[in-house]
Amino acid sequence: MWTEEEAAMMDKFSSSNRTINQDVNVYTCGSEQCAPNHTYGPTVRSGYMVYFVLSGKGVYQVRDHTYHLHQGQGFLIEPQTLIMVKADRNNPWKYLWIGFSGQSAEKYLTATALNSHDPLFSFTTDSPLLDSAHAVIQAAKVQENRNLAMTGKLFEFLYTLCQTHPRLSTDAAASTTELVEYALFYISQNFGDDISVAQIAEALHIDRSYLHRLFKRVTGQSPQAYIKSYRMQQACELLTTTALPISVVARAVGYGLWVAVLIFEGVSGFSGDGAEGVASK
Repeated sequence: MWTEEEAAMMDKFSSSNRTINQDVNVYTCGSEQCAPNHTYGPTVRSGYMVYFVLSGKGVYQVRDHTYHLHQGQGFLIEPQTLIMVKADRNNPWKYLWIGFSGQSAEKYLTATALNSHDPLFSFTTDSPLLDSAHAVIQAAKVQENRNLAMTGKLFEFLYTLCQTHPRLSTDAAASTTELVEYALFYISQNFGDDISVAQIAEALHIDRSYLHRLFKRVTGQSPQAYIKSYRMQQACELLTTTALPISVVARAVGYGLWVAVLIFEGVSGFSGDGAEGVASK
């Protein structure tokens, strides 16, 4: 995990590596706080590049697609592919990148979920993938055995990428539905508690961002949105089929009283008049 001081030192840093390993090597890495509307491209790169949006917003254009990205999202650039990236005018992004090439680069990358059809991924500030990307950049700053240090950290980065965003095989694709079904079951059994996406991911023994991607792919909603929707459904059912006071219903679905009142009013049109009176029941 990086401190704020260490992150601040990386507002602008880039490194190129002229030592070539035939297997795989880092050919560029760095980070930059972009100016408003800063544009790179249209251009093509000679190797693969993985970008992390650390703050702000921007646009990534590749082929016929335009992706509007923000903090906590990343994207893949493939070699010999026309691309363009542009920082937002009002909230320009700060990003970090790792560029690599070599005979085995494509082979290693195909073990991940990133590809030309799905070049985006998500990450958190405490993600081991982000930590490993920072480690590659730190290795670029050493003086002795620099290429060895960078290559070693690159392998760690690629391994972590495979772990946090693995490619789904045919068999794994079938198990994707099972994972999401288990997540749905977990929510149905624990929605009355203060559950989080991290807890569900831990129960499934998968990365939190990976769960988010799978869940949204299958259900069309994020896990957090689904939990909120499920709680509302259960609350509305209790309110319409029982005489339970709001305070009891709120606790039953995992909400505090006044949070529940605000949500019920906003979503279902339920009136919170008298809520204060039933709070003590």
